[in-house]
Amino acid sequence: MGVTPGAVTPFAAINDTEGRVRILFDRAMLARAPLNYHPLANDRTTAIEPADLVRFLEATGHRPEIVDFDAAEPDGGAGPAPASNG
Repeated sequence: MGVTPGAVTPFAAINDTEGRVRILFDRAMLARAPLNYHPLANDRTTAIEPADLVRFLEATGHRPEIVDFDAAEPDGGAGPAPASNG
């Protein structure tokens, strides 16, 4: 993503000019303000309002998907594997 190791940040989406990265946000996280992230390097932190972060990502061509991780099933909703008859 073009950032220094340890600088996990949604701002790195700006470096994904080919649109290969999919952005997922937890609904509960977006209910908090401000959000704090590294600005492409892990020696600083910046604060941003959730709506402004979404607007930034959309401007980079990455519309974030909002997921309720608290409601998500651990196996992705696939359920148990079907029983084998053989």
